[in-house]
Amino acid sequence: MHTMTHNEAAEAVVRELFLTPAGRANPYPLYHQLRELEPVFFSETLQGWILTRYDDCKAALRDPRLQKHFSESLDVRAPGWRERPILQWASRLLLNLDSPDHTRLRRLVVREFTPRIVEGLRPQVERLVDELLDNMAEHDVGELMDEFAFVLPISIIGTVLGVPPEDRPQFRELTQALTGVFEIAATKEMLEAADKAVLTCNAYFDSLIEKRRADPQSDLLSRLIVLDAREMQEDGEADHLTNEELNTLSSLLFLAGFETTTSLIGNGVMSLLSQPDQMDVLRSQPELSPNVADELLRHDGTIQLAGRFATVDLNFGDVTVPAGRPVYIMLGAANRDPARYPDPDKIDFTRTTIQPLSFGGGTHFCLGAPLARMETEVVFRKLAQRFSTFELEGEITPHRDRLTLRAPNSVRLKLPSATASSDAAPLSARPAGDDAQWRAEYRRQLDEQPPELDNVERRVRIALLQRVPFFRSCSPAELATLAATAYTISFDPGEHLCVEGSDAPDCYVIATGEAEVVMDGERIGVVGADDVVGERGLVLGAPRAASVTATSHMITYAISRELLQGVFDASPALAEAMRTEVLRRYE
Repeated sequence: MHTMTHNEAAEAVVRELFLTPAGRANPYPLYHQLRELEPVFFSETLQGWILTRYDDCKAALRDPRLQKHFSESLDVRAPGWRERPILQWASRLLLNLDSPDHTRLRRLVVREFTPRIVEGLRPQVERLVDELLDNMAEHDVGELMDEFAFVLPISIIGTVLGVPPEDRPQFRELTQALTGVFEIAATKEMLEAADKAVLTCNAYFDSLIEKRRADPQSDLLSRLIVLDAREMQEDGEADHLTNEELNTLSSLLFLAGFETTTSLIGNGVMSLLSQPDQMDVLRSQPELSPNVADELLRHDGTIQLAGRFATVDLNFGDVTVPAGRPVYIMLGAANRDPARYPDPDKIDFTRTTIQPLSFGGGTHFCLGAPLARMETEVVFRKLAQRFSTFELEGEITPHRDRLTLRAPNSVRLKLPSATASSDAAPLSARPAGDDAQWRAEYRRQLDEQPPELDNVERRVRIALLQRVPFFRSCSPAELATLAATAYTISFDPGEHLCVEGSDAPDCYVIATGEAEVVMDGERIGVVGADDVVGERGLVLGAPRAASVTATSHMITYAISRELLQGVFDASPALAEAMRTEVLRRYE
């Protein structure tokens, strides 16, 4: 009976890792096996060397003798590659170039992504994250990848580069197809899809470049078009980018500016769903938020490997990697090397000196690293602040069948409860006059963090609801739900409780006082104690149907229409009873 040698066992691991869906779906156990068997290993399957130890990988990224030589690497593993548009495009990318071309192009854009410039984008990121989370929280469920993780980074890099908002959605599918080119074991079908995608992208950026030539804006693309980088040329000649260089550079900046961050957000949420204690750590120790991006990158980063080409013989430990061979630097394996990070499969936001290799290293260190870190830090800090917990809605979603660029297909989240945002600005005092916006913001805060009620106050609120015909069909549990975030609010004569045609997050149960109801310009009656206003639009699925104006001093209880909608949706019998009452009342 044949016993496998270490080399044979390592080759079997490589085949499983690169060539099977199961291996690509969960690569980390295989990384550990390969590191233990042969940490510096020549694979016959890949016709290249594989590095899996942290120190080796970091050294390889920084060593100038390991260069890209992208074309030479393709000649080794994909003869005839020059016939494919996608591989031609990839060979021109900044991330696949060596000096002097790489240095020249990088210097033209590196100043746009300095930490200072990126910090200037933070307010925009904070606002957009709040808006997107508000939208998800409004429905308690949201598809993370399409509705949040894609929208956030593409909005930011799109604004920076100058890609109009209406043009951005198409790049979700285009980028997923195009990035198939980075897979070491890309199939013919993947490459054909990538060919089509890159032709579409090239045509789009050619058109956008022409528009910016004719009408320059304040965006990065316009600045690159009019660039006269005379100071960058030793011979003093102007350094204008060619159309092909502009197209390739702008498409890379745009696609890389959102795709890797989109995937990192998805990977991070999936990881934290399996280790939710770390969100509790972040909630209790918000000062750890600067660690979040690097720890999530370390644990399950988007980019799992980087390719180089040995230009001379190099030693890694006692193994010599000969010149003329591709070298695969397994970033995902390095980031979970137990020699560098104790308990590497566990997320730990309290770790110190986290230095993931996910952004590469050396001359090819990722230009967008400061932006990706900042966006990720904001996202997970606000997730921790806003939501006391989150969970998957439905079955666990698998990751895309990719190894080089790792990301989940879809993450449908259920957001069952929320916590108050600890860094939110305090709500100002209730303004005189039109206070509809103030009431809407106060309702949002109460719904995010329901107040603790004593038993007396709870009983008072429930008793008031029970006296109102509209609520008489509610069960005690449903009344308790509605009472939990009700709040008292007064109105003086002439003040509006509701305005016809508008929408608002509350309906109002009247404790004392009276108000006049006007519909379509006609006075239809007066409402008083133990009545409710503002409920009709919700029940009938319409905006406010009437204007309600206080005619005396009033004390009311504001009831969350969102909670009422939830009670309404959960019980068809109750919904019908409420609808009948509304129709009876307004017939």
